[in-house]
Amino acid sequence: MGITSGIPLYLILSTLFIWLTREDIDISTIGLFALTQIPWSIKFLWAPIIDSFRIPLLHRLLGQRKAWLFIIQINLILFIILLGYSNPTENLKLTALLALIISFFSASQDVVIDAYRIEILNDDSQGAGAAMTQFGYRVGGLFAGAGSLYLTVIFSWEYVFLTISIIFFFLMVFIIFIIPSTNSHIASKKNLIEPFREFLFRNSISKVSLIFLFIFFFKFGDVIAGVMANPFYVKIGFSNIEIANASKVFGVIMTILGVFIGGYFVKIFGILKSLLISGFFQVFSNLLYVLLNYMGPELSYLFLTVAGENFSGGLGSAAFVAYLSSLCNRKYTGTQYALLSSIMGLARAILSSPSGYLVEYIGWSKFFIISTFLGLPSIIILFWMFKMFPLKDQKSMR
Repeated sequence: MGITSGIPLYLILSTLFIWLTREDIDISTIGLFALTQIPWSIKFLWAPIIDSFRIPLLHRLLGQRKAWLFIIQINLILFIILLGYSNPTENLKLTALLALIISFFSASQDVVIDAYRIEILNDDSQGAGAAMTQFGYRVGGLFAGAGSLYLTVIFSWEYVFLTISIIFFFLMVFIIFIIPSTNSHIASKKNLIEPFREFLFRNSISKVSLIFLFIFFFKFGDVIAGVMANPFYVKIGFSNIEIANASKVFGVIMTILGVFIGGYFVKIFGILKSLLISGFFQVFSNLLYVLLNYMGPELSYLFLTVAGENFSGGLGSAAFVAYLSSLCNRKYTGTQYALLSSIMGLARAILSSPSGYLVEYIGWSKFFIISTFLGLPSIIILFWMFKMFPLKDQKSMR
């Protein structure tokens, strides 16, 4: 399920950006394509429906979670194929619309998958479960990222997207027939508002506000830099194959390494200390982009930049997903996890959209230096959380 979660997001956030850059779409417009990711930022609005309502007939055959997954994934396959045939040089608005639709179904799929993971794991397994989900997520990114770029050597973009949709189809079949169904903790149809009310009012306003601020800032700088990373690699002179080898293959390996080390840190140090360690790695790894910009299209420095960025990102993701999971009431897993993860998505989708204009105005090096400073507030908040709201108090939020 982690693999199916990673494929559409990497197609929109990574592969599509490289495609647009190769088609000579200007950087400021490419930056605006971050807005197509808005559904990941507002998925909590329809998450209660996914949590509460049962799909007729399919619910009896597949169970609550898999029934929703089946409907969502059929639509993802269809619109991924259409995106490949959209031809952005002639109809950029259609490309943007299809990317937005894929983001909507991908965000909906994440609601189901996150809820399923939290429901089937006990408290002690959440860190390991987060690591495995992130592992699958990065493998999906390998298919959609490196796989797509390799295929561009022999295929046009429409056949690249068609191939990715075929892979997605076989993953869907695997989920339907192999993964066990669960109907645990499905909320009543009358409780569409209750998941939000329960989360917001179970603790003080100050605690909830601090949690929201931390979630927003933890990956803020990382996301701002990440949106422009692939156009940056293209603009300074790397080929598709070089980007695939470094960013998509080697990068995935480094991310997976970071994810598993992050999951281990959660087990031995606890969630908050793991967040602090990974937070420092995430902040300062952005400076590697500045070094790469200074050195130019040197492959060894590309690998160094990718290693630092992806390892720190994986390290932070394992601790971060475990943290968000620890905040959810098991009665409302889908809705509450969607609410919390949407706060982080806000930074990725909306606030990162002017990145292209910022790059054009101040240049690559200053842009990545600014992204480094944008990650510092989360570390400050973490120190405050250690003192004011230790995680042992937050366990009551379950």
